[in-house]
Amino acid sequence: MSFKFHVIFRCLLILLVSLVLSWVLINRDWFFTPLVLIIIISGLVANLIYYVEKTSRNLAQFLLNVKQGGFTHSFKSGQEGQNKLNKVFNDVIEEFHRVSMERESHYLYLQTLNENLGVALLSYDQDGKIDLLNPAAKNLLKRPILRHIDELKEIDHGLLQLVKSLQSGDRKVLKAIIDNQLIQLSIQCKLFKVQDKTFTLLLIQNINEELEQKEVEAWQRLVSVLTHEIMNSVTPIASLSDAFNKLLEKKKSFNNFSEEETQDLSDSLKTIERRSKGLMKFVNAYKDFAKNPDLNITQFELDELLQRIIKLFQPDLESAHIEIKYQKAEESSTIAADYDLMEHVIINLIKNAIEALREKENAVLSIQLVKTNRQITLKIIDNGPGIASDDMDKVFIPFYTTKKAGSGVGLSLARKIIKLHDGNLLVKSIPNQYTCFTIELEALK
Repeated sequence: MSFKFHVIFRCLLILLVSLVLSWVLINRDWFFTPLVLIIIISGLVANLIYYVEKTSRNLAQFLLNVKQGGFTHSFKSGQEGQNKLNKVFNDVIEEFHRVSMERESHYLYLQTLNENLGVALLSYDQDGKIDLLNPAAKNLLKRPILRHIDELKEIDHGLLQLVKSLQSGDRKVLKAIIDNQLIQLSIQCKLFKVQDKTFTLLLIQNINEELEQKEVEAWQRLVSVLTHEIMNSVTPIASLSDAFNKLLEKKKSFNNFSEEETQDLSDSLKTIERRSKGLMKFVNAYKDFAKNPDLNITQFELDELLQRIIKLFQPDLESAHIEIKYQKAEESSTIAADYDLMEHVIINLIKNAIEALREKENAVLSIQLVKTNRQITLKIIDNGPGIASDDMDKVFIPFYTTKKAGSGVGLSLARKIIKLHDGNLLVKSIPNQYTCFTIELEALK
């Protein structure tokens, strides 16, 4: 039976006994009967108060358990009128206990993960107070304790400046001297809120080994390309020079050469001259690539530049029967960049796409300009033969080319120019399906 029924039943009993008492007092001159009825009424009232207070005590105990997070107390079943209520209390406590155990388990999991994570994690609030410093961060920064973010100045002044300049989502690389050792750090920043309080989370990685490995690989590839190009020029020069010397030693004099031999010598000297000039051109190209161009930064609409370049290539596109599709940005595409260098990069990428599509049926060149938040993305896509998977990691290596007449400088120089603008040049390709070059730049508006 429910709590409500027992309260109503006790109240009705009190009312009934009270009515009987009133009738006895009015109609009879009895002494002991009214006294007994008064005792019975008092007992019923006391029982009602005890019953209600006991329920209140159980409720208070339940709320106290919830407040203090102590879910070991349980309420006994089998008590008249309170079975249902006690069962509800016990069910709620059991559910709270289960949630609490899950939360504790989750916390222990995150704590274990944090302590064993190989990446340094550092979190601080809007006042600069550091709330999280995992063991990897302590080991990397050589500090067992950090209480405030300004203490990074004692480790490396440039590190503190970079951290304070980071916006949410930014990722920067910094050379820092920690414990008298020069290391390169990759620092990523993320802002988040907890209970209307803003926190900054820093993810710091020592990328020395990775960069050194990549640097060695880049040098190996570059030396391989340089060796290949130089040997292509030096080998015929050395071979023809040796043959020329042997023939001259044999004949002793130019007067002893036949007309055919004279012609062979002339052709050999022309070949030597041509290969020597080619080698000098290659060396000059390397010198030009190694030198950073001066940037003349202005603000302009990338959309207007693209439309002008498309008009420039219109005759080539029509003669090669290439369909052009241009998707402009829905918002302003204003950037701050060197107009001439940016034009050079885009022209080079479009020219490469046209060359890849010359022998293609139903050739399509797509140019897409998209603005998202603070970034402008330009995609140049062709449905040509694509790039072989073996060549994907080599397309940006200086002087590497698969073209017979190519110098191998175009794409590497294009990426270099984009990097000078704090942007990125990416490539994605599936053989016999498509090739997509993507330029990512920071938008002004």
